[in-house]
Amino acid sequence: MRSLNPGLKLLATVIASLMLSLTYNVPVNLVVAASCLLVTLLTPGVNRRRLALTMVPFALTALAFFTTGLFFGTAGDASGVQTSAFGQRTLYATDWTTAMQLASRVLAYGGLGVLFAFTSNAFELVMSLMQQFRLPPKFAYGVLAAYHFFPVVTEEFTVVGAALKVRGVRASPFSTKRLLPMLAHALERSESLAMAMESRGFEDGAPRRVAFRVPVRARDVFFLVAVPAAIAAGLILLR
Repeated sequence: MRSLNPGLKLLATVIASLMLSLTYNVPVNLVVAASCLLVTLLTPGVNRRRLALTMVPFALTALAFFTTGLFFGTAGDASGVQTSAFGQRTLYATDWTTAMQLASRVLAYGGLGVLFAFTSNAFELVMSLMQQFRLPPKFAYGVLAAYHFFPVVTEEFTVVGAALKVRGVRASPFSTKRLLPMLAHALERSESLAMAMESRGFEDGAPRRVAFRVPVRARDVFFLVAVPAAIAAGLILLR
């Protein structure tokens, strides 16, 4: 999965998400979610602890949607066999169906997102979008600069906090005494980065050569075709 072209992988993920959004097929949603998680777990180099923590919000959201669909569905649509009762609330078969449809869709989207995020490199993704999808270089390098700027901001936040602590100044994490110096230092670094790009002759629209190319191979095209085809087959077979 890591060797696939990230731009085409993103396109396949978007197409798969759009296909799943057109129908409420619970078996397909669950198969997609389970398959994505299994492939992510089997991908070398994936931090399983981080993966588990990432899935927690999706699981909680799915539980919330399940509860909402089960207990707060439209009363006029309730039909089918009465299954159980909780206090004054009578549950019908349609309530359980609605709840499963909502929850399984959240899990399917979460699985697709996790698969892409944990098996893709941010730098290769931006390079692929620039080379295969004609993303403007100015925007592409701006995204890369912003992505690599987050560790700088975190470092500045820690340094400013340590400096205040040495001076005996108490400051909460959201205090202006901590945030203003951090932002000032971050602006200085961003200005230096902009000057460096300008001094190296970076111009948007000018002919450029890239040192790092993201190729499109046969397996990338196969993945782009196979994922939507598999979902389409599932939607037909698992009705």
